[in-house]
Amino acid sequence: MLTITGIREGYTTVTPYVVAVEVDRLIEFAKQAFGAVITHQTKGPRGGTHCELRIGDSMLMFVGGEMVRGQEKLTALHIYVPDTDAAYRQAVAAGAVSVATPEDKPYGERQATVKDLAGNLWYIATHVGPTDGARRTVTPSLIRRNAFQLIDFLKAAFNATELGVYKTPEGRLIYAALGVGDGALEMGEGEGSPSAFYLYVQDADAVYKRAVDAGARSLYAPADQPYGDRVGGIEDAWGNTWYIATYLGPR
Repeated sequence: MLTITGIREGYTTVTPYVVAVEVDRLIEFAKQAFGAVITHQTKGPRGGTHCELRIGDSMLMFVGGEMVRGQEKLTALHIYVPDTDAAYRQAVAAGAVSVATPEDKPYGERQATVKDLAGNLWYIATHVGPTDGARRTVTPSLIRRNAFQLIDFLKAAFNATELGVYKTPEGRLIYAALGVGDGALEMGEGEGSPSAFYLYVQDADAVYKRAVDAGARSLYAPADQPYGDRVGGIEDAWGNTWYIATYLGPR
């Protein structure tokens, strides 16, 4: 496990980093659909938006504007709510498209799925049976081909640990949960768009090097930023972007 230091207050190791053209509408959707609260928001010189939001006990970063067209990074988010049916109706009323209506699942959840205006999937769930431990409000999910190889990369690059891995009798991945520091990722096998994550670690330089050694492509080496983080960027073989950061303190 990564040692949990160098993390900004209120964050965990893994934060979804959503890049969308209509980011301002996406922020408003998250507020209306899931009660997201903005904790920080800035506008760049080119008109782009960087917004940090809290939903329950979880943080998300939404960034974008017209300048990111063609560079979008979307994701799937597993969100736990007190009442799936009510949250599903609220999300649809806020502009989401229904993908799956609420139904009880054999693994102890009542779940529905919606797609927001940018194309992110939200798996809306309420526990209705035994669980495999406490869950945070929002957990990002990666749906990718060759998911077992991606799991191996995450282990090598970020010391990810298996919290649970479920396969078909033929060995195909059904579902996996991975711990990365004090954060978590869910995994499934299938087609999916590249995503992005902001990864807080104790030593950004060391983790950046380990990720590159594990086969990632360097986007830029770690450097101190004016907002108080030391950040490097890498892209894995599946097209996912990882911003590897250590919090140095307020600037």
